[in-house]
Amino acid sequence: MANVTHAVFASGRQVREALGLLAQGGVGPEDIEVRSSIPLDEESLGPAGQRLRSRVPLMAVLGGAIGGLAAYLLVALTSRAYPLVTGGMPIVPLMSTAIIVFEGAAMGCILLTVATVLFECRLPRLTWRPGPFDAELAAGKIVVAVRGKPSPDWTTGALATSSPGAGVPSPGEGGERTPNGRD
Repeated sequence: MANVTHAVFASGRQVREALGLLAQGGVGPEDIEVRSSIPLDEESLGPAGQRLRSRVPLMAVLGGAIGGLAAYLLVALTSRAYPLVTGGMPIVPLMSTAIIVFEGAAMGCILLTVATVLFECRLPRLTWRPGPFDAELAAGKIVVAVRGKPSPDWTTGALATSSPGAGVPSPGEGGERTPNGRD
């Protein structure tokens, strides 16, 4: 995480203003990370015209299709591998196969959705290191991290900042933090 500037904000309004200044300064959305311990709605925080994208709906449908196909293959291949005398009835009956296919589709959908959510959230983090403003996050503040060299005016409403040259502040140390005239 070299060359990352962090800023702590008290409200969503201040974050929106900072994101607007970053967008005007030419910083792309892929270089901005907003962290909060409280839910934030994407419409009020994202730049105008840009929507946050998630792969969860696509992966849910894909997981359902894969799970349903796997369940059908399980029923069909098992029924054909162990042929029973059915007296003229089909070896792979439609109604009982549909139940198994439905359950397989549901299981595939659920498992791939959970896996996608964990992947998008970058969980589990096996090598966890505390972030520069974890105490502020726990107190309900909002932290914005920007990669690169943004213009310094985006941090005007911030409670505290951490620039790449100043080092990363650690809990209990206030020396590297730069207060912006607010408590």
